[in-house]
Amino acid sequence: MVCPYFAMCGLVLAGSAQPLSRAPFMECKGTEVIKRSTWENVHILVDKWPDIDLPHSRVIRKVLWAITHNQMLEQHAEDCGFALLVILLVALRAIDYDDGAEGARSAYLYLTQSLLPKLEPHFEAAALDGWKPDLTDLRIYPFLMGLRQHDCHGTMLKIYVYKLPELTRGVLHCHHGQWGIEADYFFVPWHTWCDRIVHKMNQSRREVSAVYIDLMKRKQELLPHWTKNEGHDHVFIFSDQGMNFFPEWRDYIPHSMFVVTEALTPRCGPSCFNAWKDFTVPGHTDYFRYRRMAMFNLPTDQRTLLLNFHGRHPGLNDLYKNNYVRGNIIRVFDGLEGVSVGGFTDDYFERMGASHFCLVPMGTSSWTNHLYEAFHAGCIPVILSDGFKVPFESFLDWPSFSVKWPMTDVSKNLHKFLLDTPLWLLRKMKAAVDAHACWFDWHQVSEPAQACSPYLGILRELERKKPAMPRTSGPFWQHEEKL
Repeated sequence: MVCPYFAMCGLVLAGSAQPLSRAPFMECKGTEVIKRSTWENVHILVDKWPDIDLPHSRVIRKVLWAITHNQMLEQHAEDCGFALLVILLVALRAIDYDDGAEGARSAYLYLTQSLLPKLEPHFEAAALDGWKPDLTDLRIYPFLMGLRQHDCHGTMLKIYVYKLPELTRGVLHCHHGQWGIEADYFFVPWHTWCDRIVHKMNQSRREVSAVYIDLMKRKQELLPHWTKNEGHDHVFIFSDQGMNFFPEWRDYIPHSMFVVTEALTPRCGPSCFNAWKDFTVPGHTDYFRYRRMAMFNLPTDQRTLLLNFHGRHPGLNDLYKNNYVRGNIIRVFDGLEGVSVGGFTDDYFERMGASHFCLVPMGTSSWTNHLYEAFHAGCIPVILSDGFKVPFESFLDWPSFSVKWPMTDVSKNLHKFLLDTPLWLLRKMKAAVDAHACWFDWHQVSEPAQACSPYLGILRELERKKPAMPRTSGPFWQHEEKL
C-alpha cells in the first residue's frame, strides 16, 4: 500500500532522535528501511529546514515516502522521532508542490496535532542533543495552506479570487524569495515567475506567454466574470520582470489592474505601468531572513557604522558589469572609516543592524530588495535608484524615514551629507523606520487586526482606485418597454 498522506494511513507518529542518544524518540538506531547514517545526515538539517529549496525538499520527500510506503511510520517515529519531525518540515514544500495542497494540509495537521504534542515534553533533552528545530517559521503556514483566514482589516471591498489550481500549485514553495458577480475586484492568481524557477528557467518567454494566452482565450470558461466590465476590475500580479514573459498583455489585458513589485520593468519601460490603475507592492523577504535581520536591529546609540552596502557589484557578477551605481559605491566608499561596503559577507545582518544608513542602489533594474531588508534591520534606507517607485507612496511619508539621492552623484558629497546628519535626526528617522517596517512585513499573519501591514496597504490602494475605475454597460442591453 502506498500512503502519500498521513491522514490516509491511520498511523500515529512519535518522536525523533540524536544518534546514540537514549532519550525518548532519539535513539536513532536505524531500520531495514532507514539506516542509522540517514538519521545522522538528517541531523545537519535541524537548523536549515526553512532554507531548503524545492529540489532538495524532493530528495527528503523520498525518504519520507520510503517510510510511509512500507507502512512503518510509527516504528520510525519511535526510533528517531525528532529526525522524522525535521524530515516532515523539509518535505512539506515538495508535498505541497507535487502532491497538492490537500496532502500538505494533511501532513501539516499530522505534524502539529499528532507529532509535536508527543515531542514537546522532550524538547529540553532534544535541545541538549541538537535535535530541536526552531519552529518559528511554521507560524505562517496555516495561512498559506488555507487553514486560517485573515479578516482583511475589516474592508468593505469584495474581492473574488478565481480558482485556477493548475496555475497556483506550490504555495509553500512560491512564498519564498518574492502572487463573485457582485465583487469589486476579480483576482487572477498565477505564480508566473516562481513556476518558471521550478522548471530550472527552462520555460522560455513563449512558453510562459502561451499559458497566459490560453487562459485569456478560455476566459469565458476560466474567467467567467471578465465580460462584466471588460476586465477593468480584474487584477493580475507580475513580479521580478514577469511582464516581459507576457508581452501580449497589451492585446489581451490592457485595461486590467497590475500589482507589481517594480514599475519600470526593463525592456518594457513606462508603458507597462499606468499609475491611474496600477500600483507597486513591497518585495518579499523570506521569514527566516526577516527574523535574523530583526535580531540584530540595534538602537541608534549602539550603532558603530555610518553606512553599509553588501551585495552584487561589477567586480563580482557579469550581470552587474554596467551597473555604475554599485561600482561607484565600491570605488568611493571602500576603506572609509565607519563604512562597510563590498560583496557578500557572512555577518551581513550584523553589519546592517550596526549601521545608521543602508545604501539601496539599483540592481539589474530600478528595483532592489535591499530597500525592504533595510527596514527589517532598522537601518535608514538611502535610495540610489532614480526610477524606483516605492510602494504605498500615496499615504506613507517616505521622506520622514528614508533618503533619496541622485544615483549619478554617488560621491563624497553623499558621504558628507550622511556624516553631517545630527544625532537627534538619526534617532528620529530610525524610530520612524522601525514604526513603518510593518508596512513591508508580509509575515504579519497572526495579528490580522494590526493597522500596519502590506495587506492593509494593498486594500487601501484598491479602495483608493475603485472610484476611478471605468464602468461599462456590458456587451448587450435591451429595452423592455413595448410601444
